[in-house]
Amino acid sequence: MTRFRLSSLAVVFASSVPMSLAAQQEATILLVTDAALVDAWQPFANWKTQIGKATSIVTVDGIREHYEAESVHEQIRLCVRDHIENKGTRWVVLGGDSLRDGAGLVPGGHTTVHRQERRGIPTDIVYLSPTNWDADGDGVYGEWRDDADAITYPDGTVGLGRVPVRTATDVAAFTDKVIAYESAYPEGEFAKEMVYTCTDSPAYPKVRKSWDAHVSKVWDGQVGRFFSQETPWDEPGQPGSYPLSAENLVSLMNGKTVSKLHIHGHGHLPLWVLEKSRFTREHVAELEHGGAYPLITTVSCNTGEYDSAQDPSIVEAMIRRPNGGSVAIVAPIRTGKPHFHKRSDFRLMVQEGKLDGTTHTMTRYWTQGLGHGKTTGEALMLAKAAMVDDARKTAGYHLCICELNLLGDPTLGMRAMTPTTPKVTAPKSLSAGASEVVIETSAPGATVCVWQRGGVYDVREADESGRVAFAVTLQQGDPVSYGVAGAGLNAVVGEIAVDGAK
Repeated sequence: MTRFRLSSLAVVFASSVPMSLAAQQEATILLVTDAALVDAWQPFANWKTQIGKATSIVTVDGIREHYEAESVHEQIRLCVRDHIENKGTRWVVLGGDSLRDGAGLVPGGHTTVHRQERRGIPTDIVYLSPTNWDADGDGVYGEWRDDADAITYPDGTVGLGRVPVRTATDVAAFTDKVIAYESAYPEGEFAKEMVYTCTDSPAYPKVRKSWDAHVSKVWDGQVGRFFSQETPWDEPGQPGSYPLSAENLVSLMNGKTVSKLHIHGHGHLPLWVLEKSRFTREHVAELEHGGAYPLITTVSCNTGEYDSAQDPSIVEAMIRRPNGGSVAIVAPIRTGKPHFHKRSDFRLMVQEGKLDGTTHTMTRYWTQGLGHGKTTGEALMLAKAAMVDDARKTAGYHLCICELNLLGDPTLGMRAMTPTTPKVTAPKSLSAGASEVVIETSAPGATVCVWQRGGVYDVREADESGRVAFAVTLQQGDPVSYGVAGAGLNAVVGEIAVDGAK
């Protein structure tokens, strides 16, 4: 039986709370945001805490005050490392949009300059690194040759994601979607439906291989290939008669027929290029598929550019869309170029489907999440970890590791199977003082949490009969929250009154 217990847990640490107090607390999830969004993020933090992932919010201003370093990027890195090493943090959420040069609500990681990206790219993964990426001390971080001795890539033990929101309204819409994804995921075949789109014919072989040789080997879902000259809905003998248009992509999502989606083809910051049409923010505004939110990967250039003055990117629009869009999208922050060790490998990609670094990353993301039960953030960091040897050999692979980001919630399970909603039995009320809280579920092995603010926080695993008993000391007034969650489950939450409190 696993157990995590604290006598007192402060769930949200706003900028007014001393960092010395925050430093004493456990934080399975660390959420970094701007002071203006703390209140907006609290329902998200409460939800995650209630289902067994204790969440602390720290602000960029608070980090600036309590961690000493030469830049805000280094201060954020030191804060994140402090939580990873001393407070049990397994996921890091960067809860805000960014602008270039360290501006925005939550600054992007150190700018890394590469010969293919001379303007530089922010590298959020540096926030997970135990090392400072500026080995030569010139103020330019992550240079493939000059800083090689200082670069530490993710190892997959901690998940990372950025939620590129700008307003409290954005946060509320995103939180509602996350709660629906974790508690009201559709039953039936939805979880098993994956779609690959491709409008770039030289990429057909590698996109086919991504599924045929990799994802299908670890997951028993169903694939639909929507290529320019092939869709499952074509008329007999008329390949390509069903166009991969923006309108039809809207219909696919609104019809709740795709839970996993890979978009392979051209794009630009505000749009995806499809077959003779463009998928833009106007199409995002037509999405209404509440609860049935697909996880998405895309290689399309600049679609994940969260640091642009032109806002939003198409991915940001999908993340912010209320009651539609997505809760997690892996996308390139600049050009989603293919990366190889040798130029001749490009020919093999076109002829034989050899996977380049970008496509391999996306493919490993799906196999880690769907085949090995990893969360979205863990899956992407493990995909990056698998490329470390390549990055040591070729600068292009280093760029690949840096430029692909998860925009969305890194703590989400990837729903490899249709979930069930467990039956849960809990007392309606308890007396203050020493007490035993018994939660009975129909889900042996589920994660069960009880929580009374400022007094009790306990997370355990249900036994073989689905039962958990907590010995606690309750305070009069605040109710006890409980949550039941786990892989393959829709989370169930509730409250127990204490001395009649509601």
